[in-house]
Amino acid sequence: MRGYLTHAFNSGGTNYLRMAYCLALSIKRTQSAVNRLSVVVPAGQPLPDAYREAFDHVITVSDERPPHVDPAWRVDTFTRFYDLTPYAQTVTLDADMLFFDDVSSWWDDLAARDIVGGTAVTFRGEPIQDNPLRTDLYAAGLPDLHNGFLYFRAGAKAETLFAAMQRNQQDWVQAATRHFGRPDVPFSSDCAFLIALRDTGLEDEAVSVVPGCPRFVHMKACLQGWPHVPPTAREWRDYVDHSFDDELRLTIGGVRITDPFHYHVRDFVTDDLLAAYESAAYDARPRRRTATW
Repeated sequence: MRGYLTHAFNSGGTNYLRMAYCLALSIKRTQSAVNRLSVVVPAGQPLPDAYREAFDHVITVSDERPPHVDPAWRVDTFTRFYDLTPYAQTVTLDADMLFFDDVSSWWDDLAARDIVGGTAVTFRGEPIQDNPLRTDLYAAGLPDLHNGFLYFRAGAKAETLFAAMQRNQQDWVQAATRHFGRPDVPFSSDCAFLIALRDTGLEDEAVSVVPGCPRFVHMKACLQGWPHVPPTAREWRDYVDHSFDDELRLTIGGVRITDPFHYHVRDFVTDDLLAAYESAAYDARPRRRTATW
């Protein structure tokens, strides 16, 4: 069985579970073949009935946090996804994403490999040539792949990769020093993924055999190629307009978004937008709106 998997640990005042719920609704709305999303949550997480209906599986884990992981940025459960996934073929997603077009055809292409990392593009669909947030990764010569859309298939290669991620997470100071030459590189799931690829000799394996598959829009402002944007800026709405149409299709700066969309800004899914997705999912018709959400 094939399916999508995300995690939703509410932290830093951000409701990632609500984002994951909207992601699940967008997947159900747009995907013709694989429209299942399972979510990993901390034990004891309250879950409304509507959320349970939207998710394929709700997987609970301990809320214990490794000491080096920022409590406002709970990405540490990602390294356990191989053991947690209910699927034989899995695509991992970040909770703050939405789908607008059907990418079901990607799955057969992805299945040519055991592991395939995602490629990030701008909202215009252009490859991101220089990510100022990845200077350490570039300096180490690591591949410019992302786990925001990561495919893996159950088997020895993926199991080995995730085991390496867990080892690096457990002793991040040693892992960071070994790969970057210093211990103060912040832990991130992307970082853990990429250095585990190197540790296991799977760097080439994780590059798709089909260019541009998979890819997703990485919508941090600092990645869009705009001039005079601070190198860590996330808030892209300060620089470009956006709107949803009656069919819940997103247009940014005159460009309709067709790739999976990583929106980043935490208040992007407004109450009105979520209600429109709920109406579309449960009434089998999109809620007609003319406002810009």
